[in-house]
Amino acid sequence: MILMLSVRLVATVHAYLAAYAPTNILIRTLRAPGGQRFAFPVSVVMAVGYGLLGAWLTSIIDSGGPGWLNPLALLCAWNTIKFAWVALASAVASAVAGARRAIARPLRSHRRTEVHSA
Repeated sequence: MILMLSVRLVATVHAYLAAYAPTNILIRTLRAPGGQRFAFPVSVVMAVGYGLLGAWLTSIIDSGGPGWLNPLALLCAWNTIKFAWVALASAVASAVAGARRAIARPLRSHRRTEVHSA
């Protein structure tokens, strides 16, 4: 019973964060067909920005800053990892798409010459 309630709670929180968290909305937009063009540069800039912000927050915490900055530093670390994975995935997807186009291009031109010569 407790396990089922906890699974339902986690699923609800996940659905809420997927729908309303700003970074998740940005990632969903970048992964859409219209946003794939900007996915790599935007995600790299966001990953570096969150990484620098997290490092700055960590240095403030280490020098005796308030403890409530710890969750913000953790959030920055999580978003850094998330945007780094999006950058990597978009780079790989772009490379695969380019390879598919390069392979398909000679096949299309070869097929056209066969049709025109016949």
